[in-house]
Amino acid sequence: MSDTDTTTTTFDAAALEALPARAVATGGIREQAFARFVATPLPSKETEEWRYTDVSDLVFDQVPYSEGGAAETLDDVPDRVLEAADVVGDRAGLQIQRNGDVIITHLAKDLVDEGVILGDLDLAASEHRDLVEEHLHSVVPIDRSKFTALHAAFRTGGTFLYVPPDVQVELPIQTLTYLDADGGAVFPHTLLIADRGSEVTFIDRYASPDLRRALSDAVVEIVAGDGAHVKYIGLQDWGTGVQHVGVTRARVGRDAQVRSLGVAFGGTLARGEVEIELAGDGSRTELLGVYFGDGDQHIDHRSIQLHRGSRSSSDLLYKGALRDASSAIYTGTVIIDHDAHLCDAYQTNRNILLSEQAKAMSVPNLEILTDDPTRCGHAASVGPVSEDELFYLQSRGIPRDEAERLIVFGFFAEVLDRIDLPEVREGIERSIEAELARVG
Repeated sequence: MSDTDTTTTTFDAAALEALPARAVATGGIREQAFARFVATPLPSKETEEWRYTDVSDLVFDQVPYSEGGAAETLDDVPDRVLEAADVVGDRAGLQIQRNGDVIITHLAKDLVDEGVILGDLDLAASEHRDLVEEHLHSVVPIDRSKFTALHAAFRTGGTFLYVPPDVQVELPIQTLTYLDADGGAVFPHTLLIADRGSEVTFIDRYASPDLRRALSDAVVEIVAGDGAHVKYIGLQDWGTGVQHVGVTRARVGRDAQVRSLGVAFGGTLARGEVEIELAGDGSRTELLGVYFGDGDQHIDHRSIQLHRGSRSSSDLLYKGALRDASSAIYTGTVIIDHDAHLCDAYQTNRNILLSEQAKAMSVPNLEILTDDPTRCGHAASVGPVSEDELFYLQSRGIPRDEAERLIVFGFFAEVLDRIDLPEVREGIERSIEAELARVG
């Protein structure tokens, strides 16, 4: 579909007007975003950003909004939705969204008393208007792409999390976005504000059954104030048939830290962009990624480590395994600005191929605009399971399938060992086991 052909799209002015009345948008944001969506062409493979992922045949014919059905308590949430949340450990807060509706939200009373806010972004736009207006779409602008414009126009539900100054949230807070409306579209939006000196761990999970056709267009905005510590975990486990595009961007203040983990196991097409702006002096970030492709799945990761503050540091480690005819592309850029001095930056992407048809590409980039970085570099690799390693293990009586399993887990161990939330690590290990079991 071209930018001028709207004959097949369901994302039109009538659909915009049909959004629920509670889907509040301030300052005419939805109308501005819709106009931008209509005026902006689909990304082309002729541009560097989309060179390896073709969306030229994408047709916007999904249903923009489907009722999710409110729940008074967790007992009212369907079992399949609760199972998809995969809540193993204790949670300080939990929010569940289904088909664009926030159906239930819970936050521990002691955190409410301390001023922590967890809720529906639609409601927060009314109840905490000044706070939301200051930050919504400030980290990920509406006009970033056709997809962010579409997102801003049709977003419903969404998660708003605010942690006041010097408040430490000891247990993780989690949200689940669940999609089971075949032919539907969801626009998950997380706005996380960690004020000065606060600490929080947030888990963002996306899940669905296999569907005929569906769209996920997600945005995550993280604001880490001076001295704040944020751990953000994004777990993408869409079923087949879901096309996912997402942008996660964080702005990190002075002496603040954002650690992120991106996990991609699902979706027919899954593109995730992660960008960290190290705005303050002494700011730090660690970016971890795990992905496993199968079938004809296409996984596209794009990262930017943007150093604006001096003595800032960033370290990225993404690892993926691919089997069948799946494919993956990683493109990453480290940028050290003119006025950023004594910065430390590194990025590593490694891929292991489990079939002759699987393909992967890795394209790291450096833009060093200052003359005094303490370290700046990158590493990338793509290759099959080592036959020498397989032979060594088999020569000691280990069957080939088990030998391959051990090698793959050893390959991922470098990332898994840096995940300090046991339940998340164990969940990823179970997913890898399930993928490997399907190989045989």
